[in-house]
Amino acid sequence: MIQRIDVHAVLQESVSGVYADLVTRPTGRVVRERIEREMATAEGDVAIARIDFTGVGCIDYSCADEIVAKLLRHRPALLVLMGLSDGHREAIEPVLAGHRLGALVECADGTLEAVGAPEAATSLLEELVMRRLAAPTAGGTFALTLA
Repeated sequence: MIQRIDVHAVLQESVSGVYADLVTRPTGRVVRERIEREMATAEGDVAIARIDFTGVGCIDYSCADEIVAKLLRHRPALLVLMGLSDGHREAIEPVLAGHRLGALVECADGTLEAVGAPEAATSLLEELVMRRLAAPTAGGTFALTLA
């Protein structure tokens, strides 16, 4: 099963006021804890959690660390990030590399791209392929096999 988590919606539900930006470690902690609860209460076995950043204005390094890095370290499912802007990536990639973590990003065309520490991201992609959750595309890239 694939679970999709809308980070913007989680942010709106978690923080009073209308926020579109993920800034400050306390905000990141609240959002991550809510994401963890959503993942824990999903029906059936979650093979992949798509963490969707669409609608999030910006994310700072502390939130990237608090949300993405901690989710990757304690993942009950394989995480695939989606809806990332260039600004999101500018915060997330160095945090992942600094922790020697990698992630997979699902691009708008459905292909998967590795970010962060190359060996860690490659390992995640190999795990997806081994579990038959991703496969090579005609263009030589990889894409998820489950919708």
